[in-house]
Amino acid sequence: MLLHLSLKNFKSFRKAEIPLGPLTLLVGANASGKSNIRDALRILHGIGLRYSLAEVLGEKYGPGGILQWRGIRGGRREAAFRDSGEFSLELSFTTGPETGYGFRVEVDVTDEHAGPRVTAEGLHWGYSDRDYDSRERSPETTFPVYDPVGLESDSYLYHSNPADDPVEQRGAHRLLVRHPRGGRYRSHGKISDMASIRPALTQIPEDAKAPAQSRDACTSTLKALQSIRFLDLDPEAMRQPSQPGQVTLNDRGENLSSVLQEICNDERRKQILLQWLRALTPMDAVDFEFISDFQGRVLVHLVESGGYKVSALSASDGTLRFLALVAALLSADTGRIYFFEELDNGLHPTRLHLLLQLIKQACEEEGVQVIATTHNPALLAFLDKDALGDALLIHRDERRADSRVCRIVDLPDIQRILASQDLGRLHAAGWLEDAAVFSQEDDDEDDDDGEDGT
Repeated sequence: MLLHLSLKNFKSFRKAEIPLGPLTLLVGANASGKSNIRDALRILHGIGLRYSLAEVLGEKYGPGGILQWRGIRGGRREAAFRDSGEFSLELSFTTGPETGYGFRVEVDVTDEHAGPRVTAEGLHWGYSDRDYDSRERSPETTFPVYDPVGLESDSYLYHSNPADDPVEQRGAHRLLVRHPRGGRYRSHGKISDMASIRPALTQIPEDAKAPAQSRDACTSTLKALQSIRFLDLDPEAMRQPSQPGQVTLNDRGENLSSVLQEICNDERRKQILLQWLRALTPMDAVDFEFISDFQGRVLVHLVESGGYKVSALSASDGTLRFLALVAALLSADTGRIYFFEELDNGLHPTRLHLLLQLIKQACEEEGVQVIATTHNPALLAFLDKDALGDALLIHRDERRADSRVCRIVDLPDIQRILASQDLGRLHAAGWLEDAAVFSQEDDDEDDDDGEDGT
């Protein structure tokens, strides 16, 4: 589970702290920065896939010139905030009941010829699932990312410049990272010499000379980053037949029919799928059929109680989007963290509460995590206490021209106002953004006063 994301000089964010929960809704106006949070997570996902930084920010092609990875919007030139030339990402996450980590990477994007390179990096121990479950869920609950700089040697697994055991770097094309002291390395921790064109995180598992503890931690971290999935569903892609056995729902919803076929092989998951389909659509669906074409590809057909069948070719866009969303949440695929663009797109307003109920049930019973953007004020009105505590407002500071993030429950006087006002209407009227800007101006003035007094 992802707990906390920190951004510094990344795209429209000068500096941002982003707490994440089982269900985190990102709300805000167009161009506020919501999609830039998605880009930050995509960079971390690309690192998890062991791509180089040039491939992560640009594109990666496989054999035969097949595009395997679409780069980040704007590529290398627009990755850093304004003219800063460098950005950093930091992520705190759990990997199991007893284990969690924090990963931080700084990237220089100024060299047009050599390409982007890592200038600083570290992996350290963090919160575990047990830590998360044992903490009281409240508006004050946060999981800040540890700053690896200055950590003691028993806290970091590797670091490019730990305060207690500094490393002297040897040039732009290499990155030296220090491991903790131990064994034969009692005075100074062992150093690994890595290429800077890709994070050390992707290289240490292949370095037989690196400590086993570091290799294992890096492997677990890569697996966690790989498990993030980004769904931006396209009805036309979902209408295409797919080969049986293709059980991974692709970003645009490709392979929907074969993923649904795999789900229907498990009677329990099939009944859950039918139950939610009947609840969120006017269809009285009682079964699914998967009809093969001459190439062996299958196309899903929805069977209604009267025997009438509706294929994916004829199903509405909203029905297909919903099927894909449920398929993602119920799929046996290894991806357990999902980022949805426009979560409620194509869904009737009267079904919004059921959508949130479905996601909450999946988070609790299937162990998934959902991060989603929305422009729909009505969706906020149906958030329960926990989901409201994790909902984030993304807004732009026109005076300083950067994006800001705040939890909705942290807005001034919000609890008193919500006692008599509907959150959806407040968002539709622009009150949330206004309150955030006024609150931010007060904080900025306090910061300026503090700087003047030093």
